[in-house]
Amino acid sequence: MTDFTGREQELTQLKESFSRGAIIIGVSGAGGIGKTELARKLAYEIADNYPDAQMSIDLKGTSEKPLTSEDAMRRLLEPFHMGQKLPDDESQLKGLYQQTFGRKKALLLLDNAVNAAQVRLLIPPAPSVAIITSRQHFSLTEFGLHEPLRLDVLTPEKARELLRGASPKLNGSPDEQINELTKLCGHLPLALRVAASLLNDRLDWEVNHLIKRLTDERTRLRQLKREDDLILDVEATISLSYNLLDDDLKKKFRSLGIFTLPFVAVSAKTVLRVESDDELDDIFGKLIKRNLLNYQESEVVARNLYSMHDLIHLYATTKLLEEKEYEEILTCHAEHFLKWANEINAAYVKGGENFSKGLEQFRFIWAHLYSAYERLLPEESVFPLPQMADNWLSELPGKCIPVLHWVISPKEGIAIFHSALDAACRLGNKRLQGDHLGNLGVAYLRLGRARKAIEMFEQELAIVRARAHFRREGAVLGNLGNAYYALGDLSKAVDFFEQSLEFDREFKDRRGEGANLSNLGLAYADTGDFHKAIELYEQALIIAREVRDRQNESITLSNLGNAYISLKVPYKAIEYYEQSLSILREIGDYLHEGTVLGNLGTYYSDLGDTHKALQYYEQALKVSQEIGNDKFEEHWLSIIGTMRKRLDL
Repeated sequence: MTDFTGREQELTQLKESFSRGAIIIGVSGAGGIGKTELARKLAYEIADNYPDAQMSIDLKGTSEKPLTSEDAMRRLLEPFHMGQKLPDDESQLKGLYQQTFGRKKALLLLDNAVNAAQVRLLIPPAPSVAIITSRQHFSLTEFGLHEPLRLDVLTPEKARELLRGASPKLNGSPDEQINELTKLCGHLPLALRVAASLLNDRLDWEVNHLIKRLTDERTRLRQLKREDDLILDVEATISLSYNLLDDDLKKKFRSLGIFTLPFVAVSAKTVLRVESDDELDDIFGKLIKRNLLNYQESEVVARNLYSMHDLIHLYATTKLLEEKEYEEILTCHAEHFLKWANEINAAYVKGGENFSKGLEQFRFIWAHLYSAYERLLPEESVFPLPQMADNWLSELPGKCIPVLHWVISPKEGIAIFHSALDAACRLGNKRLQGDHLGNLGVAYLRLGRARKAIEMFEQELAIVRARAHFRREGAVLGNLGNAYYALGDLSKAVDFFEQSLEFDREFKDRRGEGANLSNLGLAYADTGDFHKAIELYEQALIIAREVRDRQNESITLSNLGNAYISLKVPYKAIEYYEQSLSILREIGDYLHEGTVLGNLGTYYSDLGDTHKALQYYEQALKVSQEIGNDKFEEHWLSIIGTMRKRLDL
């Protein structure tokens, strides 16, 4: 009990239950979570209240042959009936048990129970009491146990406290280093105790050495054990729960190891190939009851989320690899989330109320998509690559553009688009090669690297023309116009915009037509013809609202604001800016949000309100830093520096 740490609140809660007259307390949780330690500490602290006896028995709930209720009753009765033959008849034995503990004030610790049926006959009558621990979560409502205490992992603070208390080597280590070790141990008390023991046993080890040994997920569970000590063996502890599952449930448990993040039921149903919701619910119920699966409510997807503890997840993944099922399950997982992303994207591009809902849902599944992406890369050497890896990688961007552009940063996008391009090249798919070159061009342009963007767009244009894909040619010409406009080459920009506009009108592409009208307006504004620019912007705004193109609507509103600023009509400019900013924040277009914030800063600067201007410039700087746009970041830093000098800050 000397290193009991991190469960003070739970201990107080359990003691209060007994003080209010409870005769039974339950503690459940996964293997290694600290159930027995908490129960023993509780028994120690309340022992004086039960002077006749304090008894503990291991019910062997994680073994292949748990104690029967009758055997447990006999062991608990023997000290009170020394030298006497206990009844062979079950009902007589039960009667003696009730009679014995009804006359005593005894404390029973019924440790490691397998289920409610095993302990039901062992609950003593008052004034005796019982503490039950189990890896299974169950109630005994007839005895007043409605909701056992379910233990979770320790908080980071309590985990640090446990480690420092268990190993003197850690007393001088900084919190950052200890935090890394506790994270690798999943904040699981058993794993933390193992880590402390390993450090104590090896005089030549420092904490960094152990951290390095635990960093590799493939071997972490094997490292988290003390040789020849089954009590301090995390993998062996988890395996006790796993081995009690039937073969089908073992397979389902292993398969859920493919999820590296909290997931929803529909995803599990697909991966597990379960036919009905009821069947899935039964699987979840069994795993949750055994504390091998956790759940939580989620407002984002309006459904329950399910997850595994980090080390239990590693165990499931290890078993998945051992059984040669990994490739099949990974394929199913990756294809499921790619299909879901495509469905979200299709709704997103319709605009309207689908816009913000689509972004929210895509942000939730993106982490799962990215997890699949990382495991399907050619450089992934740890796990087997499915045959569909290149097809999946090459299809990923096209299934979720344009929503993908607004959920990830341009820098993240460049890495993904390059991987997709490489995969398309390995497959010899020219169409996808062109698409990914275009995506790279857009990403480079968003980063302010216009010349690199032009290089990508020109390569795409060559492929598109070779394939005689005229509709796509118009879009590429428009992108080249944007790139040359960013370079300040208005003549080339206008030429490309006008060529692109012809394609849009020929193929009745209203969305593209609106974008090109807005872009031409920019070019006219730069020549000083603001009235012509406003005329083009207003045409573009009508189309954007007609096709519900929220992105182009916001950009056009911002452009109108700029034009009215130049015409010295500030009240109209601020109106357009605020409308634009509202839409940009709704759709998550951080690049253009930074631009509009900068425009508002300029507006207030021109009005002489330096303080308010500085606020907008600082917001613009923050946005640029978040998306990694070095060019804009440098620009806003320069302006902010000048304004602060002006204010003498």
